[in-house]
Amino acid sequence: LDAQGYDLVLITGDLGSYRANDAAVVARRVAALETPAIAIAGNHDAVHAAQLISEAIPQAKLLRTLLSVGQHARVDALSQALGPVTLGGYSVHPIREKLYVVVARPHSMGGPSLAFVAQLSTRFGVRSMADSVARLTACVDQTPPDTTLLFLAHNACSGLGASRSDIAGRDFHRDEGDWGDPDLRAALEHAKRSGRRVAAMISGHMHLGLRGGGFRTDHVVEDGTLHVNAADVPRHRRVKRGGPVSARHHVRVLLDL
Repeated sequence: LDAQGYDLVLITGDLGSYRANDAAVVARRVAALETPAIAIAGNHDAVHAAQLISEAIPQAKLLRTLLSVGQHARVDALSQALGPVTLGGYSVHPIREKLYVVVARPHSMGGPSLAFVAQLSTRFGVRSMADSVARLTACVDQTPPDTTLLFLAHNACSGLGASRSDIAGRDFHRDEGDWGDPDLRAALEHAKRSGRRVAAMISGHMHLGLRGGGFRTDHVVEDGTLHVNAADVPRHRRVKRGGPVSARHHVRVLLDL
């Protein structure tokens, strides 16, 4: 990535897999980047398998507080492992004059409900979707009204379609449906109403390869805003089984400022 000469690298999260320390292992390699970089924590980052499963099962609601013990410290460890790479969340980052990155809600699992509420409450005071909307719109308000914004999120915003193959479509349920983040949509609309230009919203989370076959839409332009889903998994690939890694996926976004 350093060899590409980019101005900025955005990391959409899910550095790790199902073990609590996976993300920190990857983060220590990411820390070697010389290009300025900003990351957001995904739903796999700084969590362990049992905690992740409990967030996905409604019946496990009573266990979530217990299973979330230690997540705050694990997020701190992840941030330290990233070194000079900024771990954002409900945060605003000036890049150059009149260009800002707004980092959205971390640890998103998509859809209309908050995940990892114990962590969001402890670190950000966010206990509900309404709280998250208020926090994100406040981030927008921290930027000058005539500026250009980039949003970095783990999951795409809601309102981009309801088909399984849409940028945040629900391919894991037969009824399909929109699995985007409503708080991110609210922040986008607030930014536009208040005179900001939202050039792009960069996300990951929902794998481009669909369950049952096929591929989801990886980008769409809506009212002048580019929405990108960069979650092409695995990111490092072997073209020949057993051979060396020979392909590494990333998305290049060029802005006309």
